[in-house]
Amino acid sequence: MNDQRLSHLSHQRRGFVQLIIILILIVIIISLLGISLRAVFSNSTLQENFGFMGEWLDWLWDNYLSRPFRFIYDTFVRPIGERFINALW
Repeated sequence: MNDQRLSHLSHQRRGFVQLIIILILIVIIISLLGISLRAVFSNSTLQENFGFMGEWLDWLWDNYLSRPFRFIYDTFVRPIGERFINALW
């Protein structure tokens, strides 16, 4: 059982390392294309657009998405999680 746990942790670490490598490669490619990330993210239009999207997603969550997700969580996820935690103790 310890071998399976170590294998799972090793797989998770590999996935994290792969994600870091991919992010570094993306930054290198963007730099080679001559795009400044600082200039892109300091653009006021971009900031306004992200702010708008954040407000819109917040409204969408509050008015439409939170109830179904809460129902699914309360009906399926919480009971399974509680059984799992109780089984550990």
